[in-house]
Amino acid sequence: MMIKRFIIRLLKIIIKAPGCDLHMVYQWGRYKLYWGDGHLNVHGKDIWYPELTWERLRRIFEAAKDHLDFLPIAYYPFIWYEKNGLIMESCGQRDKFLSEWELIQEAVAKMNSPGAFVTFLGYEWHGNRRRYGDHNVYYLRDYMPLDASETLPALYKNLRENEGIAIPHHTAYQVGERGKDWNFHDDDLSPFVEIYSAHGSSEGCDTPLTLNRNMDMGPRTCGGTVQDGLERGYRLGITASGDNHRDFAGVWGNGLMAVYAEELTRESIWNAFMNRRIYGVTGDRIKLKFSIDDHIMGECFKSQGPVEVKAEVIGSHAIDKVEVIKNGNVMYTYCHQGWQLPPQGDLIRAKLRIECGWGPQERFGVKGLTPRVWEMSIEVIDGKLISVEPCFTDFGQRILSTSDSSCKWVFTTRPKSIQGIVFEVESPLKGEIDIEIDPSRILKFTLEDLLKRGRIIALKEEAVKMISQQFSLSPKDVENPDIYWHHAWKVKIHRAIPQEAYHVSFKFVDKNLREGRNYYYLRITQINGQMAWSSPIWIDK
Repeated sequence: MMIKRFIIRLLKIIIKAPGCDLHMVYQWGRYKLYWGDGHLNVHGKDIWYPELTWERLRRIFEAAKDHLDFLPIAYYPFIWYEKNGLIMESCGQRDKFLSEWELIQEAVAKMNSPGAFVTFLGYEWHGNRRRYGDHNVYYLRDYMPLDASETLPALYKNLRENEGIAIPHHTAYQVGERGKDWNFHDDDLSPFVEIYSAHGSSEGCDTPLTLNRNMDMGPRTCGGTVQDGLERGYRLGITASGDNHRDFAGVWGNGLMAVYAEELTRESIWNAFMNRRIYGVTGDRIKLKFSIDDHIMGECFKSQGPVEVKAEVIGSHAIDKVEVIKNGNVMYTYCHQGWQLPPQGDLIRAKLRIECGWGPQERFGVKGLTPRVWEMSIEVIDGKLISVEPCFTDFGQRILSTSDSSCKWVFTTRPKSIQGIVFEVESPLKGEIDIEIDPSRILKFTLEDLLKRGRIIALKEEAVKMISQQFSLSPKDVENPDIYWHHAWKVKIHRAIPQEAYHVSFKFVDKNLREGRNYYYLRITQINGQMAWSSPIWIDK
């Protein structure tokens, strides 16, 4: 304890940044933040999905490497088939699953690259998930069994012998109809739970976001929610991941997992899994730190109280509110109160989001639609580029190069799709920032311009040309020129957000602990609707 106090005193001398929480610096300094998608379902061939091949798997991993740090792949050992005209999903083992599993194992082993991109072997459990709830199985090691045990207790037994874990997901469906039955749970073998995915949120019965994206399985209800599991005293770390079924990992908006690990290796990330240094976001890569009495998220300790709660959040957009959930209820809310334009003369740090997409649509009669490729760049002329955050949803996106002042990237957008990227920049208010949409169009702004308003650049001239060529219609033949806007590819340059809008830290003292186990976690909401949830901290009184 004396050594720790000495280090903190030394940091107070060295680090004098306004608002800097030196306890946070001490606690978190050993860990780095890494991003992954723990729920990419890869299918073998059936009536909807292509054949599983090495080339297909290589494409999946290569695309993931462009914007993720790690990927626990989830092979999906189920098939969709037709019987008497009814389309159904299989239950249990099939011979083809074992041969496909051999290919999955080989690909995962070959694509693992410590320090650059980490893979984990995994699959979605194909036992009685209707009875026990859905679980994704992951292994620390390569070349492990594809376990089709009928019951969850039998699966747990085998995982204990093979260094595996089973992660519950979309838990808030009806128990007995694919919802999680918390009567069957092992903290050691299921150290965390998926709170959000493409299905929606399983946090609680009446918590933000629904579980209605998959209308076949919904709606959510009480009994299997994450909060139901926490109320039973389980130590459930919290994460989010996509449950994506189209080969692209890390779809923005479907959920991502973040881990605090010492290095980018399987062993280090697995250690973060088992110690619950993990949290989940819906899409934007919100950075968060959460501690109570110097115990960080995922930890459990004993106290009679009072306790000091600390939080720091760095959003990708302006923060709306940060809620501290204690024992299933909101016990503290930090509401952000907006911001002012920073004063002239200072270096200003801000985040700038650029999105591309929209475009022509088949429902208006357009045929032969093809993706549009955007070769784009940004250059901070009078400042520097701090960070780059991808918000990708499909193949064809890539960050080509970055430097202290510039970034080049490629978007491939399909009709009605949107791809995005978020930049953190530092510049004087009058500093110039250049955005290149394509080689023939460079837009020049000051940071002050970008902080005042957003704008849309619509490529209407391309829409005019496309309609002329495909329908032999000139503008004078078109009664309502709305059609050109409807079919235009667009670039949206969002209003830039200053640091004071997306960076929040606070602390407070809680004097009231209930007897037994208490749990606390953070729930963050940005004004653009993106959310994050920390893993809990548990206090036993």
